[in-house]
Amino acid sequence: MKDRWETNREYRDEVVNYTVEWSPWGAMDRWVINRLVPSEAGLFQIWGLDGRGLSLLVTEVTYYGGLRNTLREVIDDLAPAGARLRDIIGERESWFRYSITPYRDYLEDLKNWFRPVTGAWDDEDREILVNERETMMKFPPPPDDVKLMTRERMKDSDFGPPMPVISSE
Repeated sequence: MKDRWETNREYRDEVVNYTVEWSPWGAMDRWVINRLVPSEAGLFQIWGLDGRGLSLLVTEVTYYGGLRNTLREVIDDLAPAGARLRDIIGERESWFRYSITPYRDYLEDLKNWFRPVTGAWDDEDREILVNERETMMKFPPPPDDVKLMTRERMKDSDFGPPMPVISSE
């Protein structure tokens, strides 16, 4: 399996063509995000399970914090930065996919294109067109010895050995 899914840009006359190569689908799980998502700038989408299919919940860009940190904030109930996206997801099963690009102007153009407004233009008044490439694969499942995270409240045993109890005698 490939390990980099990147966004590329090329100019043609009065048009800017972007090719967004999406990663395989990943479950919004701590193991998947920590092991398989790079800490680089890029674009990601979160999809929620609705009935028998997925529906797009949000398309976001990440700059300095990177894809991994932003997605970890979404699944970590203690991270205030992920509260907005956690509210959008709710209790639904959710999946993500991403594409990497180190160029801020690519991200700005793509942010404009993925808005729910028809048509997008770059700074030099060229039309932005996007071609999305997808392999329709999932990331591999975690090994059997990895405990998958659920949306339930975590227990102390999930974080290693119990803390010593200090008696007040």
